[in-house]
Amino acid sequence: MMEKLLEIAKMPEPFEEGTVQIWLDSDRTDLVLKAHFDENIPGGSRESSFIDETVDFISEIAPLAKLKKVIDLGCGPGLYSQKLAIKGYEVVGVDFNKKSIEYAANEAQKKDLSIDYRIEDITNIEIENEFDVALLIYQIYSVFSPENRKKILSNVHRGLKSGGIVLLDVLSETSYEKFEQNFMWGLSRKDSPFSDRKHLTLYASMKYPNNVTLSKNVLVFADGEIVNYNYWNQHFTVESLEKEVNESGFTLEKVYADVNGGEYKVDSDSFAVILKKK
Repeated sequence: MMEKLLEIAKMPEPFEEGTVQIWLDSDRTDLVLKAHFDENIPGGSRESSFIDETVDFISEIAPLAKLKKVIDLGCGPGLYSQKLAIKGYEVVGVDFNKKSIEYAANEAQKKDLSIDYRIEDITNIEIENEFDVALLIYQIYSVFSPENRKKILSNVHRGLKSGGIVLLDVLSETSYEKFEQNFMWGLSRKDSPFSDRKHLTLYASMKYPNNVTLSKNVLVFADGEIVNYNYWNQHFTVESLEKEVNESGFTLEKVYADVNGGEYKVDSDSFAVILKKK
């Protein structure tokens, strides 16, 4: 056990995976679903009014009469897919977390909404010339390695019709500069979001070169089980993101403060862009 702990405690290479991805860990399915409804949890969704603003903005940049078919990549429990379907869009929601997709499908059934939900990995999804609009929101693009980001853009490019658009948001260079390195450990609290079982938590937040950050959680259980989650983020400038998307066949059409269409601010922690298939 000690050898394994020492190995896990090493500083990993950029975008090296932990023992398991938290989004796919069967023991943390409740935490993953809860995260989508809590803006205080990394990856959590915003309040309902922000979601409404975002859906209204999408309907502005993608008028229903012209751009009707939407793929929501990393859709989670379908908070956006559902509202877009209510507006009349034909929506496909994709996520690789089974519990989130099951929740989304149940909600759609309750509300008599026709939404095609799929349990798939967006780095491997096979779509071709099907969609007018692709959503990659809540900075999910930032958590992938450069190699996987290239795969995602290639998949999206192939899946969009000619002239199709992408709404995408990322963490900024400003958020990288603000990111604080930290190392902590402690025994689990009774309300630990990670596990009901008593465990020791080791946490580290680390900055890497090239605007990459890592939040690392190691859980050590009394029976010798050790679980390691690595939560990576790539932080972008507008220029670095534009270079990356250009190489995958997109033009960067416009920059916004967020996916609800707010005015871009240079020093914000994140920003959103509209991409267009060349």
